[in-house]
Amino acid sequence: MPKTVLILGGGTGGLVAASRLRRMLDKEHRVILVDRSPYYTYQPSLTWVMLGKRQLPRITRDLRDLRNKGIEVKSTEITGFDLDNKRVHLAREDIDYDYLIIALGAAYSVDEVPGLGSAWTFYHPDGADGMSEELPRFSAGRIALVAPRLPYKCPPSLYEGAFLLDAYFRKRKLRQNVQIDVYTPEPTPLQQYGDVGERILNLLHKRDITFTAAVEPKSIDPANRLIHFGSTTCAYDMLVAAPIHRLPPILDNLGLSGPDGWLAADSETLATTAPDVYAIGDCNTVAGSSGEALPKSGILAHGEAEVVARNLTAEIAGRDPIWAFGGQGACYMETGYSHGAIISANHFADPPHFSLRGPSRLMHWAKVGSERIWLWRWF
Repeated sequence: MPKTVLILGGGTGGLVAASRLRRMLDKEHRVILVDRSPYYTYQPSLTWVMLGKRQLPRITRDLRDLRNKGIEVKSTEITGFDLDNKRVHLAREDIDYDYLIIALGAAYSVDEVPGLGSAWTFYHPDGADGMSEELPRFSAGRIALVAPRLPYKCPPSLYEGAFLLDAYFRKRKLRQNVQIDVYTPEPTPLQQYGDVGERILNLLHKRDITFTAAVEPKSIDPANRLIHFGSTTCAYDMLVAAPIHRLPPILDNLGLSGPDGWLAADSETLATTAPDVYAIGDCNTVAGSSGEALPKSGILAHGEAEVVARNLTAEIAGRDPIWAFGGQGACYMETGYSHGAIISANHFADPPHFSLRGPSRLMHWAKVGSERIWLWRWF
């Protein structure tokens, strides 16, 4: 009997799940991908967009092109769920499913911190593109890079932004006029990554980038360019911030969230408590061996999508699903001067294992190659 697999979200997890399922399933089965936007942007390259080293069209693809591969793509809003009857409500139609994969990522918010909406950001395409126009006009002053709350996706990205800005202003011979400060709620950089954080802290110090730990902004005063951290106030001339990440509001009332507010998923199968419903990527919460939730990362979303797609393919074919998510991943972190590093992690090892290679020119070119291969492979 033909089956319908419905995938919500056209980011990394949803794209991989849809593509892998379409390749592995017989043509009688439907694979449907739903996203409000018809476009996919390769997020790891947004810091290059910030510097003007990439233009958005180069790293953006049209999800509707996946129709050529047999994937049904619907660019529309999701308006509701009926999990009991295996139905999802869209703006213009309802879709019944046999299996549902929720890959809607994280929603961005600035409402929790008054004034945060005035900050620049490279965490979404328009923000990175806007920074590429603003940075050439900036020649002196203090740049504050702030993570207002945890978690935020791709944890090394805040530090990558700081390193790249340092190199950018040194190349313009303006670094002596520009102070770069990083503020984070974490007690050390990338606390979850163990000793890797100490190496990043040393690199920050070598680059004369100040690091302030264990602080959360309570409000921003854009008129006077001040960040209020409770009892401490810091001045800035340019504020660059990660938006606050939260569960997409459409998922708030599904009854599938864990204590931390994200969709609770089995650590091996990514199944939720609802029958035939899976949660992958940034919208979920999966615990590592330490008990901490895994970071929100595209490479982990990719791995989760592969596991769910392969297990569903086996189940539909009448075989036993045997794949289990391993909690492993790696991400690149640019450090400027055509150098980069790669952070590798095994979150399910006991104890969790983390390592950092680089910075080196090789790791920079590995990231360049990763961008090209990714976009070629999935589109």
